Amino acid sequence: MNHLRTLSVALLASGALTLHAQEFRLGGGYNGSNVSKAGTEQWVGKAGYQFGADLLLGGSWFVKPGVHLLVRNLNYSMVGVGPDGTPNGTDVDFRYTSRSLRVPLLVGRRLLDPSDDPAFNIYVVGGPTALFNLNADLDNDALTVETQAAQWYLGFGGGLELGFLFVEAGYDVAMSNVFNGDDFSTNPKVNNVYAAAGVRLRLAD
Repeated sequence: MNHLRTLSVALLASGALTLHAQEFRLGGGYNGSNVSKAGTEQWVGKAGYQFGADLLLGGSWFVKPGVHLLVRNLNYSMVGVGPDGTPNGTDVDFRYTSRSLRVPLLVGRRLLDPSDDPAFNIYVVGGPTALFNLNADLDNDALTVETQAAQWYLGFGGGLELGFLFVEAGYDVAMSNVFNGDDFSTNPKVNNVYAAAGVRLRLAD
């Protein structure tokens, strides 16, 4: 319940900020997972996706809070066993899929002054991101695992603004492990890479 209360506060704050926002963004795209410690389960990140909204507050320097639905996929391996319960030397792959709310709070800098209304602009961003777990699926009935309610990241990225469109890419370094408990011998930290595109809606000059 604590992470739900935190999310509620974040959503209310985002709603209030729209009254003073210079720009509102809707977008989505690819996310990938870079596992920092694969361990004996041989964790491997697979392609996922995300979509959501961001606000931009400021000019050349700006703050960019947002809320995104993020779907992450990871594969892991376990040693297969035969009918008699003994290992047969064949690894069996399983899929872990989680759905989370990704809530970044980034600070950024544009290369060109937006008040000059340039045809295009380039920017860089950096800051913390929280990942609040909604639900997760593990296609292995033999294991019961609990995903962390909240995971924390520090990240950086950059983007291009072209008229009413934008593209952005970034990398988030994990500060938290994925799971609670010790059902797996390896509890990985999973860094996040993303690439997104979308539309820019000007709210105020």
